[in-house]
Amino acid sequence: MVSLVTGATGFLGSRLVRVLAARGDGVRALVRRGSDLRRLAALPGAEVDRVEGDVTDAASLRGALDGVERVFHCAGVHGLGSDDAARMRAVNVGGTQNVLRAAAERRILAVHVSSVVALGPTRPGELADESHWTGDTPRSAYEATKREAHRIGRSMARAGARLRIALPVTLYGPDDPGLTGRAHAWLAGGAVRVAALGSMPVTLLHVDDCAEGLALVAERGADGDEYILGGACVTFREWFTLAATLAGRRPPAVWLPDALVRGVGAASRVASSRVHEALAMSAGARWAFRADKAKRDLGWTPRSLEEGLRETMAFYRR
Repeated sequence: MVSLVTGATGFLGSRLVRVLAARGDGVRALVRRGSDLRRLAALPGAEVDRVEGDVTDAASLRGALDGVERVFHCAGVHGLGSDDAARMRAVNVGGTQNVLRAAAERRILAVHVSSVVALGPTRPGELADESHWTGDTPRSAYEATKREAHRIGRSMARAGARLRIALPVTLYGPDDPGLTGRAHAWLAGGAVRVAALGSMPVTLLHVDDCAEGLALVAERGADGDEYILGGACVTFREWFTLAATLAGRRPPAVWLPDALVRGVGAASRVASSRVHEALAMSAGARWAFRADKAKRDLGWTPRSLEEGLRETMAFYRR
């Protein structure tokens, strides 16, 4: 079994490459020219075939797909208040269309890595499943592009493509380059004394469990189906308190009121698009999801939040 992984040099994609290689699969990693190969360098070279290409360049995908039986589309531009919204849309929307279309033309099974962000925030008291869809106006360019890409995937699946969609929640783990990783680094250093959004629920998942879930979607999932990959749903206060405690640090002592955070979010629209979008995605929102379908249909069992955070915080303490 030979699998092509887009976004193979990233936080999630590199973990997926490792999972597939450990299963004995042949793995082909799509890498852009000039990409940071640090995460792939730790893997045995004989198990991973690197091919140069870019999801925004449809022509570069043709050779990359030769001899491939499965495609895992992990590539994407993540972030809030991007300095290059056009690039984000080109990758998240155009790149998704290119990859899924190329796979469909050859009748290759594709696993599209979407996000629960595409489904939109959840309602109070709800742990949402795959049927959730708000249709609200997107709160950020990232949310807008992930939703548009998700619609492309759904449309192609309805048209008969061999396509399955995975919907990860907020990922965490060692060596995380995103905001979550920075928060864990600050907590491990004891630098977070004042925090915000204490009552906001968020669903978390260790990146290695997500990679395992993606492999199971390909092995045991059904064409046209969608699978939320999520672990524990906790409030920010519960999350930060547990992370700090496991790192041997004191948790934040002061939590700002949600109303104050919402006011800052509104005032930040002109001053900083990145701050504004981060707060718009968070203040007053809920991201509470359950992964019953993936656990039931795929036999997938993610680790507990305490186990995952214990490993993660040990990494950041080091």
